[in-house]
Amino acid sequence: MIPGPTPARFPKLIATLCLLATAGSAAIIPPSAPQPPLLPVLPAAVAEPVRYGMRVQDERFPERIKPFRATEPSEGWLVVGASGQRWRLPDALPAADVQVSPDGRKLAYYSLTRMQVVIHDITTGALQPVPTPFYEVRLSFSPDSRLLAMEQPEEVIVTDTRSGAVRRVPGDELLVGWAGDRLVLSHSFDGIKIVALDASLIAKIQAPELDDQGNATVSPDGKEIAVPSGQRVLILGQDGKVLRKIHPHLPPTAELRRVYRWAGPTEVVLYAPGYRSATIYVMNVHTGATRPVPYAPEVAGRDITIGAI
Repeated sequence: MIPGPTPARFPKLIATLCLLATAGSAAIIPPSAPQPPLLPVLPAAVAEPVRYGMRVQDERFPERIKPFRATEPSEGWLVVGASGQRWRLPDALPAADVQVSPDGRKLAYYSLTRMQVVIHDITTGALQPVPTPFYEVRLSFSPDSRLLAMEQPEEVIVTDTRSGAVRRVPGDELLVGWAGDRLVLSHSFDGIKIVALDASLIAKIQAPELDDQGNATVSPDGKEIAVPSGQRVLILGQDGKVLRKIHPHLPPTAELRRVYRWAGPTEVVLYAPGYRSATIYVMNVHTGATRPVPYAPEVAGRDITIGAI
């Protein structure tokens, strides 16, 4: 029989065990590391264009994707330059829309400090206010980056970013985008219309493929509409008939989710995230050939806006 500790030995035994436990804990629990600093705030003016913007995690909506890096804010918008440099945009209301112009030189967003939509020229640092009492507005830059359209309850407000002139196009249709310097609006469940800035009608296009106008984008000349359909891109004519069915040359794991906009007369920008691949591509509308847009893998699953490509 192995003798146990005598009562006189208990205090010394307990002290020894406590010392060992404390030493073990100290060895296992490392000192807390300092948190890395957040990404820098976008300066008033930068030399490079913005390639894309993305909305990161909003704690009010836990189903959204969390930040990829500790340096990202817990919510809000980030923008990424042509070099891959990343900046925070803390003045942009996280819940509101942010748009980057196609040339990557302008941002449009609802400013928390000014309490209105502004156009931020990142080349000069100038902020141009846009008259609206609302923050839940849909924004869209024209293909030449000069005009900004802003959807309102009973009209679309168009601001000239060079002259500051403002035009109001009456109507309660949804803003879909642009066809050159003309507006594209939704006029029915499966139809869109192209109107000039004086509200005169240019064309009406009706087709079952247009049941989700947010995924339709019209060519600069207004003659063709690109719409995603499964893993294909359909090119429709002004009569609503399918002209071409294009199979984009994408990686096997890429999933075509959106045709974002036209990038000239013969190319469109695709959003097609995949496993360990790029997420944004430029596709030729005749051949299906694609090229990836750099610095885009991390936008998968996020609200995005695409600028210079």
